[in-house]
Amino acid sequence: MVNNNGCTDNVPIASDSDIRHKTFWFDDGSIVLSVEQTLFRVHRSVLCINSEIFADMFSIPPPNGETTIEGCTVVHLPDKAADFVDLLHVFYDPL
Repeated sequence: MVNNNGCTDNVPIASDSDIRHKTFWFDDGSIVLSVEQTLFRVHRSVLCINSEIFADMFSIPPPNGETTIEGCTVVHLPDKAADFVDLLHVFYDPL
């Protein structure tokens, strides 16, 4: 399935217009990243190991009342979803 932001392998979720990315939605993920209208549930540790920017960002506690999905804090990023998918492929499957 291809959505309007060019990402593939997405499945709709029951609420709002956001969609969960099929490949990068891990049941044991610890953070949800919202990029355009695509949601990625990934592992903070993987992001922190591979990126100083994520490590710095996650060293600051989230503000009170922050949005959560399935108990995970939601972080909104200004990137393009297709570009973010490429980044996650590098982080999770570097070969």
